[in-house]
Amino acid sequence: MMEELKKLIAFIFQRSGKEKLHEKDIYMTLSFELGWMTPKQGRKAIEKALELGLVKKEGEEILPNFDYKAIEIPLGFKLDGEKIEEMEMDLLSRTVSRIVSNTKLGEKKVRDKIRKLAEELDVYPEIAALLIAYKNNVKIDDLIKEAKEMVKSS
Repeated sequence: MMEELKKLIAFIFQRSGKEKLHEKDIYMTLSFELGWMTPKQGRKAIEKALELGLVKKEGEEILPNFDYKAIEIPLGFKLDGEKIEEMEMDLLSRTVSRIVSNTKLGEKKVRDKIRKLAEELDVYPEIAALLIAYKNNVKIDDLIKEAKEMVKSS
C-alpha cells in the first residue's frame, strides 16, 4: 500500500509541476478535480503519507520526502478512496476484506477458515489470512512486508 501511496504523491506533484503544495490543494485535486475520493479521504491520504514519512510539512505546505520526478506513473493510474479507507484497517481486516472482495466466500466463512488454519499451523491469524489469500490468487504483495514486521516485533 505504501508504494501506491508513494505513486499517488508523485502523481499529484508531477501533475502540478510544483515542489510544494498546500495541503488543501492536494485533497481538493484528489476529490474535486480528479473525483477519486472525498475530501475526507483526501485528508486521510495526506495524513497517512505524513505518518509513513513520504511527505513532510513546512508550515502549511507539503513536500515529498523522495524524488517524485523519478517515479514512473503507469498509464491509467488511479488510487480511489476505498484504498485509503483500507489503509486505516489492521492487517487482518484488510486481508479478510480482499479475500471477500475477490472470491465468492463470505466474511464469516473466511474468518472461520483463517481461525482453523491458524490453529492447525500454530501461526498468527494474519499469516493464516495471507496464506488463504495467496491460495485464492488474491493480490497481497503489498501486505507481506507489513506481516514480516509484525512477526519480527512480536
